Formats: sequence, structure tokens, C-alpha cells
Amino acid sequence: MADTLAQLITKVQNILGDASGTYFTTAIVTAGIRQALSEWNMRAPVHAAITITAAADQYEYELTDEDPNSCEIMDVLERGDNNNELDISVDYDQYIEDERVFFRLRRPVDAGGIIIVRYTIYHTINGLDSAVESTLLARDDQAMVDGGAYYSLMVRATARVETINLSQDQSDNYREIASMYQALFNTRLAKAARYRKAAVGEPDERAWEDSYHTWEQ
Repeated sequence: MADTLAQLITKVQNILGDASGTYFTTAIVTAGIRQALSEWNMRAPVHAAITITAAADQYEYELTDEDPNSCEIMDVLERGDNNNELDISVDYDQYIEDERVFFRLRRPVDAGGIIIVRYTIYHTINGLDSAVESTLLARDDQAMVDGGAYYSLMVRATARVETINLSQDQSDNYREIASMYQALFNTRLAKAARYRKAAVGEPDERAWEDSYHTWEQ
């Protein structure tokens, strides 16, 4: 089970040698974890899909009516013959208005037809910004610890620039340590992004002269 915000804060403070939260307070670490999660969601969001029953001569649909947490549409398809799973991508245009996600088909799907929408939603961490569920994989918790440590160190370094302007080494030391956690976080993020590809199928390349072609298909 993925960690809650409170658990991640404790882990970040421990890895930074500040279990009491004297220097890396709850507020600082929370800000660091929030930034790390934001970066993660830009590269490795959750992929989801939903079906919508088409209405007669309707071009425009609102995805947020179906899923209020939807963020970006990856593909829109018309469901074909289920025996052969011949779902066909359709041309569409996406736009966002008042934090609502819409898509407009360039040709309507027949009434009663099934539209498949593949899209992304952002991960949440239980306890962060009123979220009540942690949707990250448990194996990705360490990425949030590394990212939270990196951004917490950067916050701390920034805060020390003005207050300790006669001792530049303090800020430099924080930034040097931060670079190590940045490298760890970026490595985990790159791996997660590589394996979480959009659920879009390959085009059907069969032709009439293919040896496996049948007119029934």
C-alpha cells in the first residue's frame, strides 16, 4: 500500500537526519513532496479509459461529466466488432474550458455507438491537498521520498541565502546534497515514464492481398 503524506514526511525527515523536524519542518517537507508529485504527474500520470454512448448527430462531449478528475485525452475511438476488437481511432479536437475537458468529433458517431476515451488523471497522496487516497504504486514511494528530500533541500538552501549571506557555504552545501537526491528522483521518474505508455494500439496494416486476409474481417 502506498504511503500517506504523514508517512512520507517522516521518511524524508529521517533520510535528511532531522527526525525531530527542527530544520526540515512539516511545512517545508510538504512543499517538497507537493513539487515532486507535480513533476511525477507531468511525466507519469495515471492512464484511464471510459466509454460513452453516442447521441444522434452529436459532435461535442464533455469528459469531465464522466470523470471529474480527467486531465488530458490520449485517444478517442469508436468501438467496433467486439469479436475482432476492431476499435478505430476517430479524429477529434480537445479543448479545456473552466477546468473542464471537452472533445469535439470531426464526424459524429452513429446514435447508440460506443465511444472509448483514453485519458490521464493525476496521482494523489492521501493527506496532501485534501486527497483521501494514495494512487502511486508502493514501489514508487521511494521516488517521492527522494524528490521530497531534493525539493526540501532546495527550499532550505534558498531560505539561507539571505539570512546567512556571510556564510555562503551553508547554501552551497545544501545544494550539493540536493543534487544527489535530484539524480535519484530523476532516475526513478524516467523509469516510470518509460513503462507507462499511453494505451494506444498499433494501426491495422492488413491489406487485401495479405495471405491471412479474409473478406469476413
